[in-house]
Amino acid sequence: MGSAESLINTSESRTITAKEAAVMLGVSQSTIYRMFNSGELVSFKVRNARRTSTAACEDYIRRQQAREATLCRIRRG
Repeated sequence: MGSAESLINTSESRTITAKEAAVMLGVSQSTIYRMFNSGELVSFKVRNARRTSTAACEDYIRRQQAREATLCRIRRG
């Protein structure tokens, strides 16, 4: 097993396209590209194509859920 392979556990995460990320997050592909550009969703380039990972999408979901939970607590006072 090479050093790069030891850093990546493919059972936990895989590389996906913007279209796949859009389906996973339930938003449009245009929204995904805006999220890539703003840094809201982690992405990287493979030649001329933008890619992200299932782990990055799951992390985004966790961050949003935590944010919503915090806002709910603040609203309840």
